[in-house]
Amino acid sequence: MSDEWTSLGKSASDVVGIFDAARRLAEPSSATAQTVTRSDAPLPGWPVVCVSTFQGKPIPTRQWCLPDWVPDHVVTLLSGDGGTGKSLLAMQLATCCAVGSPFMGMELARRKVLYLAAEDDIDELHRRQQDINQGLGIEFGDLEEQLWFRTLKGEDALLAVSDGKGRGLKATPTYDNLKAFCLSNGIQLVIVDTVADTFGGLEIDRQHVTRYVRLLEIIARETGGAVIILAHPGVSGLASGSGISGSTAWRNAVRSVVYMRRPTDEEATGPEARDLRIVERLKGNFAPAGAELRVTYWRGQFGLADKSDGGAKAVDMIGAEVKVLAAMRRATKQGRLMTFSPTSTAYAPKILKAYREVEGLKQHHIERAITSMLERGELREAFVGRPSHGKRFVVPADHPPLDGERPPSGGE
Repeated sequence: MSDEWTSLGKSASDVVGIFDAARRLAEPSSATAQTVTRSDAPLPGWPVVCVSTFQGKPIPTRQWCLPDWVPDHVVTLLSGDGGTGKSLLAMQLATCCAVGSPFMGMELARRKVLYLAAEDDIDELHRRQQDINQGLGIEFGDLEEQLWFRTLKGEDALLAVSDGKGRGLKATPTYDNLKAFCLSNGIQLVIVDTVADTFGGLEIDRQHVTRYVRLLEIIARETGGAVIILAHPGVSGLASGSGISGSTAWRNAVRSVVYMRRPTDEEATGPEARDLRIVERLKGNFAPAGAELRVTYWRGQFGLADKSDGGAKAVDMIGAEVKVLAAMRRATKQGRLMTFSPTSTAYAPKILKAYREVEGLKQHHIERAITSMLERGELREAFVGRPSHGKRFVVPADHPPLDGERPPSGGE
């Protein structure tokens, strides 16, 4: 062996050095040993849950803003072509949530609401809200510390824009202000009207769409409430009935998709089709898809439309008013004094539901009938008590004055 190495020009010391180097290479270094050494310490910032820990624990109840339609802690997309009334529908939901009144026959819990409007100014919102208030029989004062408007018309309304580094999206100061207001005021329903005004990314970019939705989902999670974003469907969305604009990423990113549209010729024709709208649940991660509501526009608001003979038509409001007035007369004769405030235990529509005269009518039908008769003077509000602490009761217009009744001009 030594002769072979010598023939290669290597001395004995060279041979020893080569073997020493080979031995060091064969031995694992301390760095390598540390890399493969197992550690029982958990990785910071990456918590995991073992499923076995669920054993014996109660199943968490799913939380809803509007049962089966608008889940809490996530984002819902409400889509509809321009002029269908999706903003009005969203404002009605906002108001019902703010006072705890049923929405389209569905019970919901009272919560604080912020309506973020980028398309309409405050005067337009004021006008719409007045119609909604009349329909619910409430006043603006009933919404104190419950419903807020923030109009961004004419301002920079973008909540998220490109980060300028590639395909990322970053939150804007407007988003930061939105989130801070919601957290500091206990807001549990945020309605963003619309995506077109607040989304600063590319609709065909899935990463942009998903990042925008996730930013709003953070608000939903941290407030324990819900976020609804309003959007216009694209041409393909209108044609296909999917209600989606641009990329299908919108449908994938949100957990519920609601589409508001006009009826087809097969669904309704003639005068009834003009004010009829179909509200469909196209996607529901937590409820079956395919459900629909038929609503009809009436005096500045939407109400449920009754189905008859396969079509849809509004309730016979003349007949409904006759029934409600008869029930009102009997209740008043019995000494049942009722108010038109949804938060009152003496709320007239709830009390009158128990009377046989209004059999077949739903509560929102009774509400609409009372509103209409108040406007025409067939019912009146009786003011009883001191101006600052008095009460308003609803009675037939020809009913004798109540004990302690005073003229409405006294402090009202």
